[in-house]
Amino acid sequence: MMTSELLKNPEWEKLLADQDDTMIGYSVAHPIALTRMCRNQCPYCSFNRKDNLVVPYSTIRLSKQAKALGIRELALVAGERPDKFNHIRSLLDLWGFATYTDYLYTVCELAFLEGLIPSIEFGFLSPQEMKQLRDVVAVTKIMLDSVDDHHFQKVYPHSPGKKQDMRLKLIEWASKLGIPVATGIMVGIGETKTHRKDALHQLAGLHQSYGMIHEVLIQNIFPQSGTKITNAPKSATQDLLATFEMARSILPEDVMITVPIEANMGLLGSLIDLGLRDLGRVYYPDTLLYHCPTPTGSLTEIVESKGFTLSPRLPLRSSFIRNGLYSKKLGQVFDPYRQKMKKEWPDKTKDSRIAV
Repeated sequence: MMTSELLKNPEWEKLLADQDDTMIGYSVAHPIALTRMCRNQCPYCSFNRKDNLVVPYSTIRLSKQAKALGIRELALVAGERPDKFNHIRSLLDLWGFATYTDYLYTVCELAFLEGLIPSIEFGFLSPQEMKQLRDVVAVTKIMLDSVDDHHFQKVYPHSPGKKQDMRLKLIEWASKLGIPVATGIMVGIGETKTHRKDALHQLAGLHQSYGMIHEVLIQNIFPQSGTKITNAPKSATQDLLATFEMARSILPEDVMITVPIEANMGLLGSLIDLGLRDLGRVYYPDTLLYHCPTPTGSLTEIVESKGFTLSPRLPLRSSFIRNGLYSKKLGQVFDPYRQKMKKEWPDKTKDSRIAV
């Protein structure tokens, strides 16, 4: 398993890797699927299936296991708006949760109390729901899984949550609330090059307006068993590299660009040559959310052959910590690192702490 190599990294305690130009950083995240129920029926997705919500207190054991491995980030994932389904609403009522968001807050807080830093990917949340979760969430992931308007009905006939305008609005809401956003675009679902370019320009504009884009993921397609997409495009490798290069040319310099490295080990050297400087969020175990080709080779050897060193970092990037872009509650974790930065880089530190 690729992430086993990362967990054994002897530099694990050096958590400010993205301050050093000689380092390629990463955050190992333990994923927990709270439910796979989803209102969207995407043709490439193997995540969606009928199930219930995870019992909140059962996540404590998983959090303890992750922490024992040295993992700092808990990636909480759920299908979009499972509370639209009757059996999910009945379960929330049985457990005494007035709303779905109350349940999500409880799970995030339990993880935080166990010493982990929660990141989330829940699909559509209203501004009020985002505001409720803000003090227990370090990063929210909102992908632009979209295609050109004239292809939408062909690709997403049963996925109301995948419209680009709505996804962009979600990113704007989160940004206005001061929540760092991990986002990205899909490559290989039928979108055009022009559409990818437009999506990247939209993200660049949002970051220039609010400064809250934490990372942009260039997500290529790997066909999943039981889905309607059975073959990757013949140009998949070329498209991924070209889109990464396009993103580098469009997005502001302070926006981190990543790829799902567990699925693209063979391209790592080329991606580093194109400017990859962070592996992003690397999941452990790495088969829970989707299956991809078994990685071959050593990450460390590839990275070192390019003149860099692999080093872990905190789930929230140093620039966001330095600028106080986290809640007061999360300050229990991040404030000591911010104080260290003030001493070492006083001219770069400004006070823009999120008020909660």
